[in-house]
Amino acid sequence: MNSPSVQPCPACGGDRVTEHSEHTWEPDKDGNLLPVERRWTGPCSTCNGSGIS
Repeated sequence: MNSPSVQPCPACGGDRVTEHSEHTWEPDKDGNLLPVERRWTGPCSTCNGSGIS
């Protein structure tokens, strides 16, 4: 039986991974700065990938 103090992580719901994003500005070929957004799936930053809180 599970201990009542062990709960799924509220950020990832126990899936151990979450979507991450990064916003930066990068120059185009003419030197103009354009906003760039990168997204990826990685270990949950709230539970460090354990899936529990």
